[in-house]
Amino acid sequence: MRPLALGLLLGSALAASYLGLPGADTGRPALDRSYALVYRAENPRAVLLLVPGLLGGSTNFALLAEHLRREAPWLEVWAWERRANGLEDRRGFLGEDPLAYYQALPEPDLSPLRDFGLEVHLKDLDLAVAEAGKRAPVVLAGHSLGASLATLYAWAHGEKLLGLVLLDGTLGLVTLSREAFLRGQETPLGPLPGLEDLLSGRASPVFRLPGLSPRDLALAEAEAFLAGKRPEEPVPFGPYRATREAKALLLVDDHYSPFPLFSVSAGRAWAREGLSLLGLLQGRLTLTVRGPRAGPIRWQDTGEATDPRAFLKAFAREETGFSEWYFPYRLLLEVAGYPYVRPDLKPRPLPYPVLALGAGRGLVDRPEGFRLPELFPETPGKAQVLPGLTHLDLLTEREGRTARALRDYLELLLGPSRPGPAGPP
Repeated sequence: MRPLALGLLLGSALAASYLGLPGADTGRPALDRSYALVYRAENPRAVLLLVPGLLGGSTNFALLAEHLRREAPWLEVWAWERRANGLEDRRGFLGEDPLAYYQALPEPDLSPLRDFGLEVHLKDLDLAVAEAGKRAPVVLAGHSLGASLATLYAWAHGEKLLGLVLLDGTLGLVTLSREAFLRGQETPLGPLPGLEDLLSGRASPVFRLPGLSPRDLALAEAEAFLAGKRPEEPVPFGPYRATREAKALLLVDDHYSPFPLFSVSAGRAWAREGLSLLGLLQGRLTLTVRGPRAGPIRWQDTGEATDPRAFLKAFAREETGFSEWYFPYRLLLEVAGYPYVRPDLKPRPLPYPVLALGAGRGLVDRPEGFRLPELFPETPGKAQVLPGLTHLDLLTEREGRTARALRDYLELLLGPSRPGPAGPP
């Protein structure tokens, strides 16, 4: 369980408080809450409530929040975390060697995750909207799978929002037949269990991919955490040495990004391991290091979308991180199979325009891919794609294009700023 007191201020460029929020009652008081990393604004005109995607944590949005606070100081930003984040043991980040701590990460009791499906998360999100709404009108923005969850929430409670934003995600990118939903199916990534196997205990309650187990995700955060503090420190990396910065970013791009569109455009290593062409011509699988041979492997900031050092500093903190180690498989299954879980949720018009932002190298690389007229009939909408960005670059890019698009949308929703009360004569 999280060991640190809620409300602890984070040591970041922006003061942000980490809050526990009320959650749906499942009979587990210690887990019946969600969380938010809150970037406060004085007298906010609106709250932007950001919902992360698959395996995403609240610091996915740290760099975007910094841009937003500069572009729109009247905006308060809440980066939401789902209730499963309460299972994370963050104590390793308080010690001298978080890598050693998470090498032997014991798994907590994961059985409660079998109950944490779409219905529970929609209720959690509704309670988070209510809490944020005590500060100012709420605009809901979901990234990737979070965009699907935000869409379903808007179908259920759209009247409670001031606006809705979809960030490189939309409902229906992955769909399941009723048979696949209940009994599973084979996929290129291996068997996909169904709800029956999940509820009976035959399938893990945690979503896993090779190299993306909870322990792998914790270690990735530990690598980035140390690299953010000591980027130039040389450390072992296989048979070679590398700076902490290079090792962490190579692992992020090569190991923790299962597909190129989930990578981060943050430069390149000055030297890295690869296949030897001469060895292949001789019929041998030989690895070599391409690039400078003297000194440790280093990382070069080539001016691509995301600033590597800013990214590492935002990646992991003591209280919260970039990933959700224990993502409930049931939520993934039920978002894809929502018609069988919540058949009452259907496309509906909304009383405000919808903004959709895609990434040129992301999940939704064409404006029509968001299907806004289908999801929100008779609702004004704007869909645009920011070229050159990957799925994660949309949140971490250094130029602030995402933040400016969000600022313009929020100003459209709010209208011109009204002057405050007149001072004394």
